[in-house]
Amino acid sequence: MAIALAALLGVALGAGLNYIIRRLPTTRPLLRRPHCVRCGQGLTWEAIPLVGFLLQRGRCRHCGQPIPKEFPLVELLTAAAFAALVWQHGVTWRASLYAFFSLLLVITLFLDWLRHEIYYIILLPGTMVALFAPLLPFLGLDFRSSLLGLLVGLFFFGVLFVFGHLLFRIEALALGDVWLAGMIGAMTGFYGALVSLAGGIVLAAVGAGLLLALRKVSSKDYIPYGSYLCLAALLYLCFWA
Repeated sequence: MAIALAALLGVALGAGLNYIIRRLPTTRPLLRRPHCVRCGQGLTWEAIPLVGFLLQRGRCRHCGQPIPKEFPLVELLTAAAFAALVWQHGVTWRASLYAFFSLLLVITLFLDWLRHEIYYIILLPGTMVALFAPLLPFLGLDFRSSLLGLLVGLFFFGVLFVFGHLLFRIEALALGDVWLAGMIGAMTGFYGALVSLAGGIVLAAVGAGLLLALRKVSSKDYIPYGSYLCLAALLYLCFWA
């Protein structure tokens, strides 16, 4: 029962994440009536998370254009993360903290994938919460582990960032990726940082290889490393933390 309720909460919050993902890169206000991103028509019941998408069969009932697939994907991923966290950690304060972290990771994952942007307005608060959370004794977290995780992420990806510029004269990574790695390290701790960051690199290599093999991208296209790092961190928090 608790897992089902967590999934429903994840779907609802995922709908909110969609507004942030769509509107954060623009000057449009976050608190605005839902509308179709294709034709601009206002939405009512169509905006109900997942249900509206399914009832409309993935198309806007006003203009008939396809609804972007990322809308249900964000809601489903958030629901799956919340359900997995309750399954792994129970209804606990730690599960609640990791649920908050998962919201930040899902936002960053889709912003990097869709907009090729990573926002410090998300990274900095997330890092601060990750560092201060271990000071609360009922969470049972280790501050030194979180601090070491932060340093591991910043150092390892900072080295990759510098070497990419000095040796290859290309921006293989951006500074946003470096700070994202630091935030993930602070969230997951020292061991979690090693697993999550290595897993993110493996996922990026596999994902980019598949897309290249399928000719969906070229070798010169942008690779959203941040998205793969976020996915690896989500998997760690949900199943191994």
